[in-house]
Amino acid sequence: MSHHIYTTPGWIVHSSPHGEAGKFFLVFTRDLGMIGATAQGVRLSQSKLRYYTQDFSYGLFSFVRGKEVWRMTGAKDVENGGEIVDVENKKLYVRILSLLKRLLSGEEKNEKLFDIIEEFYLYLCKSVVSKEEREMVEYVTVLRILNSLGYIYNKDSFQNILANSVLEEDVLAEVGVLKESLIKEINNGL
Repeated sequence: MSHHIYTTPGWIVHSSPHGEAGKFFLVFTRDLGMIGATAQGVRLSQSKLRYYTQDFSYGLFSFVRGKEVWRMTGAKDVENGGEIVDVENKKLYVRILSLLKRLLSGEEKNEKLFDIIEEFYLYLCKSVVSKEEREMVEYVTVLRILNSLGYIYNKDSFQNILANSVLEEDVLAEVGVLKESLIKEINNGL
């Protein structure tokens, strides 16, 4: 009996030890949504997957559907993935992935949400940003996440911000103007 291998980009949102040398992962993927997957032997020093399966890493992951749980069979870097080098950007990135862990349950494909997270990640990879800019990026990203999951009801006020997943200067400028109402809407959504 052959198994279909699903290969999809994603982020490791959480991991924990599983068995003798394995790990259990929560992975937010483009094609499968948030899934739980195990990988055998990944904690061994000779494991090829070890370097690509650190918490909060972005990669291209391969999975096979098991009887009860997904099994991770492969992992590698995503081309054009980049890396977040700024410490403050990395802290923000971890907060956003932790928010995903809190809000998502079950396997449900959500390409719009994936695009939002991917745009956010690539934006943080590109350069060191100012504290104010980082704050605006966080507000936009959280608002877009909540909107894509159906938690935002006042969409008309934020139409330009929610129009797409791209982080552009004009969007960040609008966030600066609407900051107070945006924070109120985010808090209501959470």
